[in-house]
Amino acid sequence: MYRSLAMVLSVLFLAGCSSGFFKIPREEYRQTVRTLGVLPLLVDADSTITHPEREAVVNILRRTSAGREGRLSDLLRENKAYFDVRPVAGDPRQLYAEVVKGSSLRGEGESLYRHYDFADASVAALAQRNVVDALLIVILNGVERQDKRWDRRHLSYLQADFNDIVATAAVVLPSGEIIWEYPGTGDEEFLPLQYPDFDEAYYNSTDQVRVKFITSAGLERTLEEQERGLFGKSDFSRRYQQVFSAIAAELQPGLQNPFKAKEPASPALNSK
Repeated sequence: MYRSLAMVLSVLFLAGCSSGFFKIPREEYRQTVRTLGVLPLLVDADSTITHPEREAVVNILRRTSAGREGRLSDLLRENKAYFDVRPVAGDPRQLYAEVVKGSSLRGEGESLYRHYDFADASVAALAQRNVVDALLIVILNGVERQDKRWDRRHLSYLQADFNDIVATAAVVLPSGEIIWEYPGTGDEEFLPLQYPDFDEAYYNSTDQVRVKFITSAGLERTLEEQERGLFGKSDFSRRYQQVFSAIAAELQPGLQNPFKAKEPASPALNSK
């Protein structure tokens, strides 16, 4: 549904940002997870990716995410919330096949996200081999959910279903139990695959705004765009830095809001 700014001023509200939630008391988490292992970023190639160049999108995600977990580990160390943070080496495709047992969609509308379950035997073996108390597993996956997208001037928006790549994360004990989860919902997706063509609607004098796919080349350029700081550009991807900073900020059990709900009260939907 297409609306102008004047039609929505009376109903604007402050939307919540993407956040993680603990599934056990924070003090228990601090006592349980002293040494955290960080896996390479995984890609769910079977998730909801409706892009016409689907295989190219999956390959771009795998290529651009390779080796990025080192930055996430560094951010977690800087927060000093753990005794140690250790990288877990391995081939991302093989690790995905070993540790991921299944997935299901949860929530609805803008809060739809993909929840993952993990194989306890594989997680236990990795934890024991790397001498860690738990594993942090980040998975890039595709979802299609309702969202509101504004034009570049933020004067009009389109509310429709959009296909996006999101980053979900979980801290998993050797038993396979998930004790913290980051659903990848919020105001900014990791990588939108589609956009509303407001310019086309404007020049055709219509309020029917079409949703189009971003080209695979455009998606790759977006993921390679470097973050900017006080002293110019860095040599690290802005998109990956944003999601890593969000995860690291949320994954501090001593600094979390004690009144935050532990888990969205949403029923599971159909798998994939």
